[in-house]
Amino acid sequence: MESTVTKLICANNGSMNVEEIYAHFRSNCLAVREVISNRDKFCFVVYNGDQRVLAKTNVRLCRSQNCHGCRNLHFCKRLLFGECPFVQRRGGCHFSHELTSGDNRSILIEHGLEKLDRAELCTLLLQNDHFLLPPVCHDYNNSAGEYGKCKDGETCKRLHICETYLRGSCNCGRCHDFYEPHPFKTLQDKGVPIKLIGSLKSAYMNLEWLQRQYHAKQSKQHKQSAKADTSANTCNQSNQDPYTSHGNGNNV
Repeated sequence: MESTVTKLICANNGSMNVEEIYAHFRSNCLAVREVISNRDKFCFVVYNGDQRVLAKTNVRLCRSQNCHGCRNLHFCKRLLFGECPFVQRRGGCHFSHELTSGDNRSILIEHGLEKLDRAELCTLLLQNDHFLLPPVCHDYNNSAGEYGKCKDGETCKRLHICETYLRGSCNCGRCHDFYEPHPFKTLQDKGVPIKLIGSLKSAYMNLEWLQRQYHAKQSKQHKQSAKADTSANTCNQSNQDPYTSHGNGNNV
């Protein structure tokens, strides 16, 4: 059931309204509710008043051409995006084009992703693997002017696009179009094909939601750890021998 729900969500740009998911599994809503409650695989957010579910994964693409033994996918990024231009060149592509066999298949099965086709897996990884897309330039989004506070300007390798637009709608003077010269070139340099650009707003939106959840979880764990350390120190101090806590006891 979990892999089926993941496939459905990934086939719908990586996130779906909760009610839409229930409607798809009318006869098994209780099982679906239990599945999407797994916070390791799904994330809940509220968008425009509706509760949505995002698909999560710990799977990443390995960045090394000669890696042996890591538990990431060893697969060509460009083929994941749709098509690898290096296949026709002498020597071919240096990365694997085999996704459904060997170690790649075992990794997909391990994470319950074996039912995903290439496009669905691409959607899932785009919103979970930070390596696949260029990050948004926060300096560009600060201050007025053509480049905001970005000192690199036209040569910046980060995406010059409005962060508010990526979260919903916006009418400011910053870029709201991935096909504008700077963001388009930045995406092309990262290997993102034209046919994927139209769906990137949802990918960036989902990516930010997942990042926010991760940072919130890390912050909560840090506070709990700090509280536990403080409690342990207080307990240790209270358990000290009152005669030895102030010197060696010769003054008693």
